[in-house]
Amino acid sequence: MVGSTLVEVCGRLVYSFTRSVVEHVNPNETEIIPQMCGYDILHNSGMEWYCQPVDELICQEYSDGQVSSTEYFTNLGQARFTDACEIESSEDKEQLVEDTSMAWKRLRPSSIGTVWYSLCFGFIISVLSATIIGILAILFYYLNYQAVLTCLTRPKHSIPIKIQWSKTICESISCIPIYSWFFLNTLFFFRPHQVLGLKRKIFLISFVFYTLDLLYRLALQGFGISHSELTRRQRIPGNVLFLLSTFVHSLILARRLWTAVKTSKFKTMSLIIVPCVSCVVVAIVTAYLLYPAYTKQNKAGKVYIAVFAPLITVALKGISRLSVQGLWRISHPGTSFVLLVPLYYGSAVMLRLLQVDLQNLKSIALIGIIHGIAEVIERSALVLIDYVNYQIYERRRVSWGSFRSPRRERLAADIAIMSMLFESSAVISVNGFLHFHEYFYAGDKTPLQLLQSFAISTSVPLAIEWFFTSVSIAIETRYQNRAVIAVWRRQWKRHLTVAVINALPIVVWSSTSLLIAVQARFPDVKEHCEMPFSHP
Repeated sequence: MVGSTLVEVCGRLVYSFTRSVVEHVNPNETEIIPQMCGYDILHNSGMEWYCQPVDELICQEYSDGQVSSTEYFTNLGQARFTDACEIESSEDKEQLVEDTSMAWKRLRPSSIGTVWYSLCFGFIISVLSATIIGILAILFYYLNYQAVLTCLTRPKHSIPIKIQWSKTICESISCIPIYSWFFLNTLFFFRPHQVLGLKRKIFLISFVFYTLDLLYRLALQGFGISHSELTRRQRIPGNVLFLLSTFVHSLILARRLWTAVKTSKFKTMSLIIVPCVSCVVVAIVTAYLLYPAYTKQNKAGKVYIAVFAPLITVALKGISRLSVQGLWRISHPGTSFVLLVPLYYGSAVMLRLLQVDLQNLKSIALIGIIHGIAEVIERSALVLIDYVNYQIYERRRVSWGSFRSPRRERLAADIAIMSMLFESSAVISVNGFLHFHEYFYAGDKTPLQLLQSFAISTSVPLAIEWFFTSVSIAIETRYQNRAVIAVWRRQWKRHLTVAVINALPIVVWSSTSLLIAVQARFPDVKEHCEMPFSHP
């Protein structure tokens, strides 16, 4: 008796996790049918994302073609009537719903086909595409070492005045991507009719705050205070200006869109700005708390920190995902991930350094395997994690059927692609940063030796990432019907473009932070204090 009950409970649990999120939608079961699908036809303000024609919506990997059309989702929000004289039994209805919800499994390829597709698309996302983004980041790091990260071994008072001004000007120019960061992500997050008339205003605000930052840096250099190298305290006003610009951008957007969100302007602004603030919090905690503690540890202590460091981002990522989901009236299901890119990409860059810095292939491989297993579990249980967080935040119970919606499954698919792409590209980029520092300041290896070391220390974690990425794709597509492959096939250009746009500001932002951990690795350094591009 107990055994049969346990089997039935497990069966129901597996069914609830694997049934289709589109065909099982039942207006009588779900609490908020518009929020599930992103539509609320009866209360439009003109600023909703669906007020203008949209392309096909991809919500699951295998489905009938009609469930991807916008008309299908619109019809879900319409009233339904029940015939009181209908003789069909409720049991027959439930059986029909169950059969429809699991019908997608008949569209799956064979197990061998799933393995093949997973390996192919895992290689395309986590190796090929990540290599492209990683190489671009390495190029930006090289330019940074040539123009800004010079004279690190000299007391700043002894740096020639000409080089001081060169570093100050180059660092000021490198801040342009940081102040245009939020503006560019906004263009990809919102649809054109939502930001019509706001783009010029947001651009001008970015320009004003950048100009203030520029004048501040030039004043410190002109009065002989900074000597081209800002201290931690001297960087605080620049960080405050960046956060203020983000707050003002969010306020302007909230004033335009709060009527569509159906909440206050302050809450709308908070939902928009939380992912950005979370990224800044991760950067500060990692740079000023985690890195100093890491450099003081022995080899075993560094391994432990590298293994458990990603835990500091779990809560912030969960809060950021719930914030983005709270913007369901104004964010297109296919672009909701854009606001989360800085957090996922930035945290990957900051934390992957702890892995590649260990100088031991066995330790690098071990940490890669542990992180790979954790990433597979996190991607597969992403909606479940958000379900728990949502109930804690709202302090009320919500049925699983009403929470696991097409919209959340689409966001989970985009986040899975982001995670696969950014984790692998971060391995490449921070490895390049590490070897550039060794090239410019260590001098004990030839360029060929550094290239060989870079290839070996990069290929091992990349191979591990490819394997676990393929496992993750297989689980999500075959057993959860999550549209990872379908979204990549249709939207790979958007994902790569957003990654490239975010790569440059993250490189600029992370360069000075990564130095805290890297400089402790090379105590014996050589002189590198020249004008930009004077070093071969």
